[in-house]
Amino acid sequence: MEIVNPKVIIVGCGNLGKKIGDIFAQHENFQILGVKRNPSGQSNFPILAKDIFANDFSAWIVAENPNYIIYSATPGSSNSEDYQKIYVEGLKKITDIIESQKLQTKVFFISSTRVFNGNTNLEALDDHDEITPNDEQGRILGQAECIATKNDKGFVFRLTGIYGVDRTMMIRLAQDQQSWPENRFTNRIYDEDAAKIIVNIILNKHLDPKFNLPLTINITDSRPVELYLVLNFIRKKLNLPEVRLEPIDRVVGKKIISTFVSKKLNYQFKHPSFESGYTEIIQKMAR
Repeated sequence: MEIVNPKVIIVGCGNLGKKIGDIFAQHENFQILGVKRNPSGQSNFPILAKDIFANDFSAWIVAENPNYIIYSATPGSSNSEDYQKIYVEGLKKITDIIESQKLQTKVFFISSTRVFNGNTNLEALDDHDEITPNDEQGRILGQAECIATKNDKGFVFRLTGIYGVDRTMMIRLAQDQQSWPENRFTNRIYDEDAAKIIVNIILNKHLDPKFNLPLTINITDSRPVELYLVLNFIRKKLNLPEVRLEPIDRVVGKKIISTFVSKKLNYQFKHPSFESGYTEIIQKMAR
């Protein structure tokens, strides 16, 4: 039976959460609500000031009875205590509410390809590959992924490095050669593409409940590339000289791809490669 006016709640409305909500808001039949502890800035959908750990949050979720929850909350720091609280305790509170109240809500958890950081071979890692965390934060993200996908009721979006007009860390790094780390393989996704892919996947699942959706999906442009190639490309666009460094025997790092996004979703990327994305960003910076 078709759901009329499906409701989506986005828990955590930072840069990515807002972009996801703004895209959903363009679909008139969808009801979009965001929650954030301290909302700020403009958005095209209501963002409510709510703390997921507050006593009244459970009752509010039950009353709203959303069809979909996108869990996009992020910790205030990278220490393991904050990771545990936001990714594990926060997400578990959501899934416990759904289970105890027998809600039909589907949960989509925004994770990170940090869960693959322990990978030591150079074969590309796809949506279905086993995670290999090598630090406490990666292990915690892996634990949260298990909570999200328990009993096959939820899904995980693993994002590679997000970049965009408001995310210019790599441009600053390119300008400061002395800060360059050791060369490695890097993976990325333009922030607007990431948001559109996530919305596209949920829309497909909504329109066709039998749509075959993997439990875990890597959100990436599937173009792993050496860090120094990216940095020197940016330098060229900034009219800075190329940095020539001694080659190393073996470039390490993980290579991330998504067969689902690139072959089965038929998504048309705005920026299918870092060259396209950074060219636009640098052009906008120059205006």
